[in-house]
Amino acid sequence: MVDKWIVFNNTDLPTGKIKEITIVWANYLKTYQLQIRVQLFNKSSTVIRIDLENNSEDYYIQLLRGSLGVFFDNETEVRDYLSTKINNDDLLT
Repeated sequence: MVDKWIVFNNTDLPTGKIKEITIVWANYLKTYQLQIRVQLFNKSSTVIRIDLENNSEDYYIQLLRGSLGVFFDNETEVRDYLSTKINNDDLLT
């Protein structure tokens, strides 16, 4: 999943290229978090943390593939998807 592009289902999260995925323990929250470093289109990066219920690698992979967003192999595919999505959204309004 590293070096794949992701468009998150949650529109508050940025679209970008996954550069690093780690599991961290947030002591103040007493929970595990999935930490994803994402490189944005402008080449800057940001870290996203998502609370998780357990420390199972399979759980994280299923979460990423199933409910977090849509994955792409390259930036061109992402841009095509986003432009199609924007055009389809315009048709619905």
